[in-house]
Amino acid sequence: MRDKPSGFQPVEVSPGALFSRALEHCSKRSGKTREAVLARLRSCDSEMHGTFRYALAKELSEYLGSLGVAFRAVYVYGSAMGETSSPCSDIDIILDVEHPTDGIDRLMRGLDIAFVTQFRALFPWAKQLHSLLDVRTIAALPSERKDRYSGGFSGFGTSPVCLWRVSPKQAGVLHKEGPRRPTPSVIGR
Repeated sequence: MRDKPSGFQPVEVSPGALFSRALEHCSKRSGKTREAVLARLRSCDSEMHGTFRYALAKELSEYLGSLGVAFRAVYVYGSAMGETSSPCSDIDIILDVEHPTDGIDRLMRGLDIAFVTQFRALFPWAKQLHSLLDVRTIAALPSERKDRYSGGFSGFGTSPVCLWRVSPKQAGVLHKEGPRRPTPSVIGR
């Protein structure tokens, strides 16, 4: 089956830059230096690992949002939400996309490999880590798929939180055929 046009052109992203910004977020949030944050992460501090994973998810969502029209929203859920991640926990992501494509799957697999490589470089004890991103893709807003999502996200352990959403101005470009249905509100933490 051939891919439908995705509307985005993947650009090179430095996982090191995303990790660096995530570490900066942790530093600001905790009031500790970057070195102190790294020390807490290396000592397997579950609260810091949760904060770090949430920050990585936020950086990833902003990157995906910069790619263009293929992505409508990015959500995070799971252990990163409760700040109780284990050192090898994955980052649970939901992508709301205009059209699912093999290109999006390839992009996410490539990002996962890059994230694992960067994670292993920072934390040598994580050699057994094979995947850092657990990505679920949906092609319809939850309200459009009531049979599957019961009018909202469910079955994820924690309520997903929207980290990025296409702006209404951009959404108009996506839906030239008519007005777009309202975007769901950010699901609370």
